[in-house]
Amino acid sequence: MEDSIMDGEFYEVQAPLIDVVSHFYHLHTPATADVVLKHLSPNFDMLMLFNFGSPVRYSFNDAALNATPIERVAVIGPLKKMLNYELQPSTDVIIVNFTLNGFYRLFKIPVNELSPDEMIDPDILIDKTCFAELWEQLAALKSTSQRIRRIEAYAASFTFENEPFAIPLLNGLSYFKNPAIQPVKAIAANADLSVRTIQQRFQKFTGYSPKEILRFMRFKEVITQLINQKENEIDLFELIETHGYHDQSHLIKDFNHFLGTTPRKFLKEIAGKGFCVTRPGKHY
Repeated sequence: MEDSIMDGEFYEVQAPLIDVVSHFYHLHTPATADVVLKHLSPNFDMLMLFNFGSPVRYSFNDAALNATPIERVAVIGPLKKMLNYELQPSTDVIIVNFTLNGFYRLFKIPVNELSPDEMIDPDILIDKTCFAELWEQLAALKSTSQRIRRIEAYAASFTFENEPFAIPLLNGLSYFKNPAIQPVKAIAANADLSVRTIQQRFQKFTGYSPKEILRFMRFKEVITQLINQKENEIDLFELIETHGYHDQSHLIKDFNHFLGTTPRKFLKEIAGKGFCVTRPGKHY
């Protein structure tokens, strides 16, 4: 298949933002490019977009493209559904991909209060014009590297340290990779806190529940297997057995939830046709 990491250029993050931003990504097309539709797999991350080129229309799962495009600056996430985005000629977008609780450390806004299915102007979130002013500064710079370094400097000057309440969650992230452990119970026991408290804090800092991320991590393994296989046919029963689904309807339910389609339609209509995944996250 021809699926790939997102088409464009990755930029590594410099200190002191390495625990706040996982990477930067520059999405660009020449002035002579054709209009194409791309699909970004869910990644459960918070994203911030700075657009310096053509407006970008978008939608989620199987919905039609939004009539209101991204013009300058927007935040989205946590990205729990497939993001469809249209690339026109002269696209020029820088994407800031936040780490697990990096967005909260910059904005101090409980992430579970955001709508994951909307693009939001960050200045509306903070009731200021900070990012509009930052966009103007970035637009005046000549290169993508200069713009990214300026974004880093700006974010570093406003980013808060981890809250003490977040430390037990960060220390217990390895539990989510061990199927023999119930991560929330383990974190709660280590921190001498209730399971409910851990669940609430997780949603506050990340925008999703521990149960949601465990569900997504399993589905991500299914998608990885499908986009890496050479065959165009799909063995549902193999996927069900390999990844621990109850039955066929259980697997199809996850496809509808995360991608808005079925496994067979995914292979036929989306995989290999502009479907992209981001770099693996630091924790999942």
